[in-house]
Amino acid sequence: MYTQKGKKYVYSVIQANEFIQRGYRCLETGFNSKQRKYYWVFDYNEVQPYYETSDRYANR
Repeated sequence: MYTQKGKKYVYSVIQANEFIQRGYRCLETGFNSKQRKYYWVFDYNEVQPYYETSDRYANR
C-alpha cells in the first residue's frame, strides 16, 4: 500500500537540486497530472536539519 506519510514532496527544481547537492537521497520522482508539475520525493525526517538551520539562506 502506498503512503505519503514520512515523505517531503518538492515541486521546485531549484530546491530539489539543493537537497541532492547537500546529500539528501531522492526516493522517487513523478508527475502530478492535476497541477501539471514534476515532483521529487525525499524522506521527511532526513531533510529536517535543512529547515532547522539558517544554512538554506547562505546560498541566496
